[in-house]
Amino acid sequence: MLRYLFLLCAFIANISFAQTWENYIKYFPRKSSTVVRDYKGNILKTHSLGVLDVRINSVQQCADAAIRLRAEYFYSRKEYTKIEFRLTNGVIVCFDDWAKGYRLHKSSKCITFSQKNGRKGYDRANFEKYLFEVMMYAGSASLYQELNSTNKLPKIGDLLIIPGYPGHVVIIIDKKTVKGINYYLFANSWMPAQDIEIISGKNPKCRNFGNYTPILSTNDKIYINGYLFNIKTHLRTW
Repeated sequence: MLRYLFLLCAFIANISFAQTWENYIKYFPRKSSTVVRDYKGNILKTHSLGVLDVRINSVQQCADAAIRLRAEYFYSRKEYTKIEFRLTNGVIVCFDDWAKGYRLHKSSKCITFSQKNGRKGYDRANFEKYLFEVMMYAGSASLYQELNSTNKLPKIGDLLIIPGYPGHVVIIIDKKTVKGINYYLFANSWMPAQDIEIISGKNPKCRNFGNYTPILSTNDKIYINGYLFNIKTHLRTW
């Protein structure tokens, strides 16, 4: 019996480790409730398409949501060197360095990331402190510069980013192909910091398939939550 349980646990662990970024996002757990709450617990919306269940006592704004999901993916795989983000000033902050004691140094002129006697460790508490610092100084503008542009149609896990102060970031969480047309489902957070909500968009060229929004080509423009995204300009991939 013990041998069976050991093999089962090993099997599950291997599945988790082999999971791609696309599948991680596509099958990310969702809350049973469709209520959207802000960082204070206030109800912002009673009915939504769904809410991603991050399963921690944390909410975030739009760019923060993308940072959170990407970091959680690599953290679950213990690929700590791949957890890194560029701050607005261009400084790259890696969790592996953070776990070795590196910290942000802030002055009136700049922010740097260098060796300091910070608490070491890869534990959840230290990981959360790392994310808190990154989210303070990274945003839509830095994500837009950090990620790659593409001339291909979107795939699950890609981002739509309008860079700015503030800008907006939308995560592509699912895709369906119906009669040769690709339809997409999105998620985003908002200001003030709140749950990551599943949302739909609108393409003036073609009707939605349920809650999924069509993207016919990289020349398309789609409306999501009041923002107009130009696919050719605003699509970014990791």
